[in-house]
Amino acid sequence: MRFVLVSIILLLISKRIAFGQDTINIKSKPDLHGYHYQDGDPYRPGVMGFASFVLPGLGQMLEGETGRATLFLGGLVGLNIIRYSFITRPESGSLHNVNNISKVRYILLGLHIWALFDAVHMAKVNNMKFRNQNPGSVSLNLAPYFGSDDYNTYINDMPVGLTILVYF
Repeated sequence: MRFVLVSIILLLISKRIAFGQDTINIKSKPDLHGYHYQDGDPYRPGVMGFASFVLPGLGQMLEGETGRATLFLGGLVGLNIIRYSFITRPESGSLHNVNNISKVRYILLGLHIWALFDAVHMAKVNNMKFRNQNPGSVSLNLAPYFGSDDYNTYINDMPVGLTILVYF
């Protein structure tokens, strides 16, 4: 159980490790409340989150966050070693041992969920950092246009077209 506590403490301080990798300066932390994925962003938060849910640390590894990835993978390996040590004990059928195995499974599920949210968050942070370093990017989108101002009457000849949206 000491290993579990050490793993949890290491995961809790993983933000400091990521800051040490020059992921983001703590003083210039980006505001992620209005974040929306754009076409030029290098990381897709949903894909990174899914990858990290399947294998904790994989999403962080794909983002280049090797310190975080190592901690999540180490936690996964350590918790699985603890779980298999409970399974292979001679008293593996005892109620106490079954409860311990269940606790480790819940902690493993929590690790998977934590890795998912962490990968999504770091993908957003890295995308915002990329946007700040490359401010000259322009995004062009086409959107359909239906030009009716009066929705109460039937218009036989409604203007229809495309609208060009430019984000910079």
